Amino acid sequence: MTSLNYAPYGRRAAAALVDFCVTWLAAVVIFVVGFGVLFSDTVRPLGVVLMVVGLIWAPAFFIFNDVIRQGKTGQTIGKTRLNIRLVREESGLPIGVGYAALRLLASYALNTVTAGLFWIVDYVFPAFDAKKQRVVDKMIQTVVVDGRAQSTLPPPTAEVGRPVGSEYA
Repeated sequence: MTSLNYAPYGRRAAAALVDFCVTWLAAVVIFVVGFGVLFSDTVRPLGVVLMVVGLIWAPAFFIFNDVIRQGKTGQTIGKTRLNIRLVREESGLPIGVGYAALRLLASYALNTVTAGLFWIVDYVFPAFDAKKQRVVDKMIQTVVVDGRAQSTLPPPTAEVGRPVGSEYA
């Protein structure tokens, strides 16, 4: 087991805010600009295109950022900006796209069953936990680590579970 330096709750919250803005706020701005352009006689098609892009942006970018990017590198855009990353607790490696999707789906499923109470508990839990883990992180054995502090984390990977430059198969 590696020695991990857990990311402070404030940086995790700030990373989530950055991700929210890049995903959902950007989608709303694109859609609203498109709606405004829709009433112009000369560029009406541009308005339609912007509205469609605004509608597609949020779910597509959310899946890219939270599942694909975070699964492969351990970092969303927000986590990159705040120099933290999501890793497997036992190895310190990125969790992979499958576990990133499982983490997201488990969170959504539990939130649905509890009528929204799970997310409140899940997002506040790291403020009081010794390892700064969300409840869903405890379930799939992941942690968010501080990239600024010195730790014994392996180097970033080209493939999940395989350090760059490793010679093993």
